[in-house]
Amino acid sequence: MNSVTLKTIYAASARIKTTVCRTPLEPSQALSVLTGAEVRLKLENLQNTGSFKLRGAANVVASLNADQRIAGVIAPTAGNHGLGLACAGHAAGVPVSIFLPYSADPIKVSAMKSYGAQVTFFENIEEARQAAIEAADESGATFVSAYDNEQMIAGAGTVGLEIIEDWIDAEVILVNIGGGGLASGIATAVKAISPTAEVWAIQSEASPTFAHWKEAGETIPVELIPSIAEGISGYIEPEAMTWPLVRDRVDRVLLVSEAGIKTAMLLMLNQHSHVIEPSGAPAIAAVLRYARELSGRKVVCVVSGRNISGYRYLKLVNEATL
Repeated sequence: MNSVTLKTIYAASARIKTTVCRTPLEPSQALSVLTGAEVRLKLENLQNTGSFKLRGAANVVASLNADQRIAGVIAPTAGNHGLGLACAGHAAGVPVSIFLPYSADPIKVSAMKSYGAQVTFFENIEEARQAAIEAADESGATFVSAYDNEQMIAGAGTVGLEIIEDWIDAEVILVNIGGGGLASGIATAVKAISPTAEVWAIQSEASPTFAHWKEAGETIPVELIPSIAEGISGYIEPEAMTWPLVRDRVDRVLLVSEAGIKTAMLLMLNQHSHVIEPSGAPAIAAVLRYARELSGRKVVCVVSGRNISGYRYLKLVNEATL
């Protein structure tokens, strides 16, 4: 039985309150008009470090015992997970080692280093993951998966707590999904408080693992191609603890196109003056793509992060069409 519950999410909320901020739930007049729904945005791009990942990371660090705090933590990441751990570790005096692919966004890497994290590069995220597991075994440091970790999921679930506390009438929550920590944490919190609310998890057509697993009802091989939303793409272990949570608690897993993600980024700039990274945009892309099904409903889009270099951001929004 998975031990991520409303109780553990409330405990996480108490643990991390001095490290994270409560982010706004902002009405989107533009999206409401475009879709015929009442749309509000949960702006985790305004979170400290620019991403929801700080919530889970802070919960992990706060849960370490004295020996674990001395030994430190090790994590593989495409960016925001490492940034969250670097920030939380810096605040708590816990050593942090981050294993990254060479393709990681330099803005995220620079921010990690600013918090004192040790950074090592590898050819791709899977090589980084395997090396991080080995290094943790050898050093005694705590390996921290971005999603296959109960404290990460519970920390992410505090986003769901805030949504439902601020808008108990919310009917559909759209949230991006990569490894499943954010979506399953939100679903756990929301459905415990408001059982009729639906959680729709959104991922790119380029990396559709959970969409295929959800449709099949089991873990099956899924073909992946590179995505501009690198934070929610890549291989997911079939044994990951997030799979049964997504299977049982998330109502739907839907896909959006790479072009749709770029369009969502441009819309957020034009209509809300927010810079968001590709991995933070799928919920916005989905409210546009599935507008007919959402019309007349009270909808929350989780905007999960903003961390992207200026050059890459301008390139992607210049490729977008509205």
